[in-house]
Amino acid sequence: MTRFFALTMGHVLIAGPKTVASVPEFAFRDRTIDVIRSHEDPKAVLARYPGRRIFVGGGIAVWNVYAPFIQHWDITRLPYDGEADRWFDPAWLVGGPLRS
Repeated sequence: MTRFFALTMGHVLIAGPKTVASVPEFAFRDRTIDVIRSHEDPKAVLARYPGRRIFVGGGIAVWNVYAPFIQHWDITRLPYDGEADRWFDPAWLVGGPLRS
């Protein structure tokens, strides 16, 4: 998480309510953090921050909506070899929704 907070410092982080709830208090001091909701138009959300670098955080629902707008992916591989209930779908790299 140290790298993530260093990357997003001074920029905008948009994420769903669960992700924002997990952000430590210190992170709110040096970046703009915006809770996004499923009913919001992603173009309108992004337009709130003209000229700013925007980072998108969240789960599958967020990625399915915002993947087409991502211009640069910064993907971190975690040193983990156990079971998982979440994964990164390569379809997102080309702006596609999660494959079922």
